[in-house]
Amino acid sequence: MQAKIFYDHVEFFHDHKPVGTYRRSYREGEEVYDWTQYVTTLCRKPGAIEHTRFFRQMPEQWQSYLSLTQGKERKSALRLLKEIVDDGNAFLCDDALELAASNGRTDADSLRQCYYMIAKKEYRPDPLKLSSAPMLNYDPSLTVYDSLTGGGARV
Repeated sequence: MQAKIFYDHVEFFHDHKPVGTYRRSYREGEEVYDWTQYVTTLCRKPGAIEHTRFFRQMPEQWQSYLSLTQGKERKSALRLLKEIVDDGNAFLCDDALELAASNGRTDADSLRQCYYMIAKKEYRPDPLKLSSAPMLNYDPSLTVYDSLTGGGARV
């Protein structure tokens, strides 16, 4: 294990590979946690989230949301949070929750869709362009189907 101490942060390495970076505090007794580094661990133990020291470091809206979830729903929400953090978009966490709430949705799948709408614009399809005016008086010929059934329609 190796630690590099800078004036504003501390970096940890194991076998010359970075393990974590932590903000450095000069206040006496202050504990500084970067909640984004613990999301992967929380996915394994989602029920323990309220009992961790870094829970209060998370965005307030996510604290409230995760407090209201449990079981599979909480695990799905934490997986989404991990995906957001892994993408480097932790700053969009609240935006995804706000967009979903404005549409009356709070489930993890809706949150994921809102996150994709905000962050992954390449997944947003272009509007459909019609080459001509829609056919208002569409009257298909069903004679082909009549021939398959052996004749005209029987009533």
